[in-house]
Amino acid sequence: MASAQRVQRLYDRAASRYDQATRARLLDELRSRLLSRAAGDVLELGVGTGATFPHYPPGLRSLTALDLSDAMLQRAHLGALTLPFPAQLMQGDFQTLSFKEARFDTVASSLGLCGVPDPTRLFAEVRRVLRPGGQLLALEHVRPPNRWLGAATDLIDPVFDHLVGCHPNRPTAELLRASGFGVQVIERRLAGILVTLRAVPG
Repeated sequence: MASAQRVQRLYDRAASRYDQATRARLLDELRSRLLSRAAGDVLELGVGTGATFPHYPPGLRSLTALDLSDAMLQRAHLGALTLPFPAQLMQGDFQTLSFKEARFDTVASSLGLCGVPDPTRLFAEVRRVLRPGGQLLALEHVRPPNRWLGAATDLIDPVFDHLVGCHPNRPTAELLRASGFGVQVIERRLAGILVTLRAVPG
């Protein structure tokens, strides 16, 4: 899709400075608590430079890490070599996952769902590749519940989409529920702008 290719170009350009922008202490704390819940064969959507790698439990069966940006994946490669479980890095569009049905126990994402052009299509793919009893774990910035903050994210959304390739006003939990997932919001931070959630197919 053209929009996915635009997001890919944005993240290719941002790869060299991405770690400094996203490795805040708060994000690492949220990643650590969320990804401690990962189990079995894991698919990570939007692995970026591999900032999530230190936060996975050592007993995973495998990690398949997917990203649109080849420049991001090149930076993630060295970190993947030190993991205590098999890891495979792949470039591709999240909206068309090239895996057989019921392939993974956990699908994970850290700030990766907000830039997907068609979240409904993505969530159908997540459901397809999850095994029975599987889970989606996500750390995301979402449209905040406060009326005025929500209106502000609506206002700046076109600018964020153009410059960063993501949507600050995306109601991710609601979109997952509309796609047939049961959703548990685990933590809310920064006035509800930043959330961690666990979703299971209904």
